Amino acid sequence: MKKNLIPMIAILPVGILAYMYNLISLLLLAVIAISLAVLLLAGIIKAFRSELNARWLRVPLLITAVCAAGIVIGLFRPLEPAVVNSGNVSDKLAYAYNTDQADRMTIRAYLGFLNDSMAKRDSIRLEQVGELYRNSQISKPMDKFYAAFIFHHSNHSSLFEIAQKLAGEAASESELKSDYVVQWLAKATYDRWMVSLGKPQKYGTQDKFSVSVE
Repeated sequence: MKKNLIPMIAILPVGILAYMYNLISLLLLAVIAISLAVLLLAGIIKAFRSELNARWLRVPLLITAVCAAGIVIGLFRPLEPAVVNSGNVSDKLAYAYNTDQADRMTIRAYLGFLNDSMAKRDSIRLEQVGELYRNSQISKPMDKFYAAFIFHHSNHSSLFEIAQKLAGEAASESELKSDYVVQWLAKATYDRWMVSLGKPQKYGTQDKFSVSVE
């Protein structure tokens, strides 16, 4: 009885943490992968040895079950609004960038049946940032970086071109020349733009992805 209570009790704190923090779900996923690897190893050992301590099978299974329950609970955590309409331009762009990154640190971003939800959030951010760009309101170096990241996560060649323009301008600023992420984005946006046009990438930053060329 006690052996069954332990995993049931463990689900509570694990679930609470997964609900409160996005990264916990990714950590739980990693723990599940390790547990499954242990199970595979135990299965191989058992195939060659008739005797194997039952703990080698029971413990990884219990850990996997607890972590899976935590991940499911974490899926119910509400996301922050994709954008904010208050504050100045810098505030809006910084917020859009932060939610863009936070979204991609959640399990739901990698689950096919929830991808539509993520795509809608990307679309909301693109709409806001696109309007700011069309109104020539993006001028500060970090604002250009934030905006470029949002355009970078679109699926249109014309928006990749804008992303590359903004990222390149941000990367050329003396205050950002030592910022690794800013410099990386300038290269990544160029590669993505080129690949979207059917041309070879220059810096090797891109995996395969689909775009619509406009």
